[in-house]
Amino acid sequence: MTPLNRFLLVNVIEEEEEKQTAFYLPEDVVVTSKKPHEVVEVVDVSTESKFYDKLLTGDKIVVEGHMLTKVDVFGETAHLIEDNYILGKC
Repeated sequence: MTPLNRFLLVNVIEEEEEKQTAFYLPEDVVVTSKKPHEVVEVVDVSTESKFYDKLLTGDKIVVEGHMLTKVDVFGETAHLIEDNYILGKC
C-alpha cells in the first residue's frame, strides 16, 4: 500500500504489557485501550506530506494515538497517520 494525501504508512510498535483484571470477561469481549500517544515506525511517506524529505523508512516517531487509522486491504492490515498528528521524532 502506498500512502497518499499527506498520510504516512506506519507500523505500531507493540509494548508488552501485563494485563491484570479484577474480574473475568467473556472471551468474545474485546478490550481496547487508546493511549494518547503512540511510538510508531515509518514504513512509507506520501510525496504530498511535509515530512517527505525529513523522515526515512525505519524512523521512530511519536503520534497522537487516537488519530491512527487502521485499514484492512486485501487481507493485510495497514496503519496510517496524517502528518498533522506527528508530534516528534525519536
